[in-house]
Amino acid sequence: MSMELMVKAMKTKVGNPLRKLVLIKLADNASDQGECWPSYQHIADQCEIDRSTVRKHIKQLEMQGLVRIENREGPKGNSSNLYRITLCRPVGPNSTPVGPESTGVGPQPTGGVGPESTRTSHSFEPVTELVEQAVAAAPLAKKKAPKFDPLTCKPINVSEQTWADWCQHRREIGKRLTKTTCERQAKTLAGHHSPDAVINQSISNGWTGLFPEKVLPGAQPGQRRNGPDFNDTSWRHDTSDDL
Repeated sequence: MSMELMVKAMKTKVGNPLRKLVLIKLADNASDQGECWPSYQHIADQCEIDRSTVRKHIKQLEMQGLVRIENREGPKGNSSNLYRITLCRPVGPNSTPVGPESTGVGPQPTGGVGPESTRTSHSFEPVTELVEQAVAAAPLAKKKAPKFDPLTCKPINVSEQTWADWCQHRREIGKRLTKTTCERQAKTLAGHHSPDAVINQSISNGWTGLFPEKVLPGAQPGQRRNGPDFNDTSWRHDTSDDL
């Protein structure tokens, strides 16, 4: 693997994302002199694309002047391609503009492919640079705020059962308690002689608010008024401010 070529390949514009991936894979296999000879199938497996697609993009890279292809005859008459990554300016009418101008990647060795050669064969190390960049660019998932539970905001001078009844009443009438509402109602009930009676009265009358001034001293904390006494005309008060 040539890290210098990998960096240059990442900065080179080739006009196609798959072609860019093939170029990076060639750089991943290449020596510092820019030589490599991976098979079409190896590149296709590593890039997760078709073999024919690899052939097409390597041919296009050659037309753009980014790669030079040399055919090699094997000892048994078979042949394979040797790729020299040049990353020079593109040539030809169909070329796509690429990155900064380069005159090559150093002297080209003419030796064989034995142990003394500086060439490298297939590299099975994954191309992690693209993955790392994608992960870095991905926005962090927003954490969902926990749902507010009004039972946790019970005023200190109200019994647990009465406050639970009040929370249930507000849910039933479609007026769920919020943190701000709970804090405001706690201030309203602070120092009252019978806060439970204030809440029970609002529940009995179907009110959405709490009205401490409507509960007289001496009222029982657990006392609820289920309905008005029609023989007592004192219940006929103006309720315009109860809602």
